[in-house]
Amino acid sequence: MRFFLCKDKSKFTKSLSIEQYGDWYFIRDNINVWEGPDYLVLYCGYLIEGDIIEACKNFSFNDENGNFFAIKLTKDTYEISLDYFQNHKIFVADKYGIEISNYIPYMTINKEDIVRTEPLDCDNFERELSDNETTTFYEHIKSFLPSYDYLQDVKDAIDQEVWKNEDELAEYIHECMLSHSDVIKENYTNRFISLSEGIDSAVQSQYFYFDQQYLYDFSPCDAGEMHLKYIKIQQAKFPNTNHYTFYSEDNKKECIEHLVDSSCRWQSILPTSKQINMCIEKPDIVLYGVNGNEMFVRDLVSHMLLLCLKYYEVDTEQMKRNMLNDLVLKQSHYGVTYSLPSAENEITVDIYIRKFLREWFLEDIETRHYLYKKSYEEFEHALLMLCTPKLYTRMISANNDVMCSSLYNDRRIYHEYLKMDNRFLEGNALDGPIQRTILKKFNHSFTTPSNDVLVGDYEELFTTTYEATHERDLGQYI
Repeated sequence: MRFFLCKDKSKFTKSLSIEQYGDWYFIRDNINVWEGPDYLVLYCGYLIEGDIIEACKNFSFNDENGNFFAIKLTKDTYEISLDYFQNHKIFVADKYGIEISNYIPYMTINKEDIVRTEPLDCDNFERELSDNETTTFYEHIKSFLPSYDYLQDVKDAIDQEVWKNEDELAEYIHECMLSHSDVIKENYTNRFISLSEGIDSAVQSQYFYFDQQYLYDFSPCDAGEMHLKYIKIQQAKFPNTNHYTFYSEDNKKECIEHLVDSSCRWQSILPTSKQINMCIEKPDIVLYGVNGNEMFVRDLVSHMLLLCLKYYEVDTEQMKRNMLNDLVLKQSHYGVTYSLPSAENEITVDIYIRKFLREWFLEDIETRHYLYKKSYEEFEHALLMLCTPKLYTRMISANNDVMCSSLYNDRRIYHEYLKMDNRFLEGNALDGPIQRTILKKFNHSFTTPSNDVLVGDYEELFTTTYEATHERDLGQYI
């Protein structure tokens, strides 16, 4: 699934099948080519709807719904397109002549190009949607950033109130997920289905029920034995499963052995990358249930921001009381915390709420004015940001050289829950009502009581990144 293209044939020093189009020379592995009278398209992936050949003919990929990347080449120019959810990474550099690839080690890199060795960061919202998150260890290489307006898309969705009935929306999303899964089954035979104790992967795995489900537990983690307990409960509900334990004491060794993409910002997903590498036969596609939390606004911080917008007023103390009183009614909801309650877990719901109050109201700061709070626009911006997609799938596709998808990464459905009547968003969104309705269609009894983001020690997975990857990046592979 890797490729490299440039305009200098002398860069290809190995025995490779080099192809040419105009001024361009390129190599490719499992990458398709469509050639028209005026340009050529290198592409990989699938469309959920429509004909990918028609998308090549019109180069309409930016308007399409699917999981893909495409590069349009004229005799001397190029144009890149990535799907809306950026399930792939494309790197571009021009210091040594134009170079485009999805694999950094193919690109020209000298030691003097190294400008940083510390782990690369996402933004404060854990997103990678700005120029700051396109950086790599190398000054001249950046990841391609498509021009989608994610914030405006979320704002437009929230401003609408299209859906008045949760059951009708659940049926629509179910039908879309069913058709999306059918496309995947038609195109990819050997499927790796990532399964956890969480509700997002529980829903996704219903559509691939008889496929092999891959689970892992992280040891130690804040949820302790409760984490492993609900992993095992989930595992028992599927006929074909594989489970292993990832030990944080081995973080450095695991990073060196399994991290390939030096531009990675989500090393916490490395346990899944390792599990993919452990497969006897490399999968054709990985299903990783990302963006359910974002799509359904089922995150505690997102919900508190939503409530703050609902209750925003001059009297800050009254605004906080209204928000907190609202939350009290939702203490049993699935999304009200980030970690399963257990004897070992000292992180309570109250701790998360206090942290939010300190950040947004300067709670417990003696010098603050009693009416202080951040502006309405700041609350709104943060909510919009937290409803934009996370890019976990591209960590796996770039690191493991494999297609990676999520049934939540579908333009037909991603913004639809935001278009619910506001009373639903402000009501029981934290408890995942749409997903629970979908699970009932499969007679699946979901018992995990809360979110569990696997709070644990991941530090060495991040701090070892440069050591694990830079020598490979500096090697000569073409």
